[in-house]
Amino acid sequence: LGGPPVLGSMDAPIDVYYWSDYQCPFCRRFEKNTFPKLVENHVRSGTVRYVFVQYPYLSESSTTAAIMDRCVWRQVRDTNPDRYLAWHSAIFDAQGEKGSGWASRENLLELTGGVEGVDADAIETCMDEHGTAIEAEIEADVRQARQFGIRGSPAFVLYNREADRAGKLVGAQPYARFDSAIDRVKDA
Repeated sequence: LGGPPVLGSMDAPIDVYYWSDYQCPFCRRFEKNTFPKLVENHVRSGTVRYVFVQYPYLSESSTTAAIMDRCVWRQVRDTNPDRYLAWHSAIFDAQGEKGSGWASRENLLELTGGVEGVDADAIETCMDEHGTAIEAEIEADVRQARQFGIRGSPAFVLYNREADRAGKLVGAQPYARFDSAIDRVKDA
């Protein structure tokens, strides 16, 4: 949990590892239709903590966005972690067509500059100074995801740490599927 962004209580009994790509239209659908309800009903109640793991596979810009994701988290995690979610949402809100250039470094930095509490200049410096190391961390995360049978995004592993039980969901599933899966893993 030292690298990827985390949302929710560190004492939450269920971890949901969430692999995504900022250019993935199915990830955007999940972000718009399901994720807000999950945050409201499971994260805020202390039942679930989300671990955001990047799975950049659609283009080079996916990797750029993934590195930027980690830089934003590094900047805000200790002082105002809610700013990460604001940035994360802003990037998905701005998602354009794959190959349209919307996820270029320049455009992502411009979008970042519009998120209150996130310093785009500091993010650019982080990318310049730590981008190669962060990319290696992300590549290790992708290799681990493949060991779990994950081949695309969005993908989720729900894990009950105390019971050492897990379940997996793939795709932009509706809220009811997540709600049911969380209950099954929680009661395992």
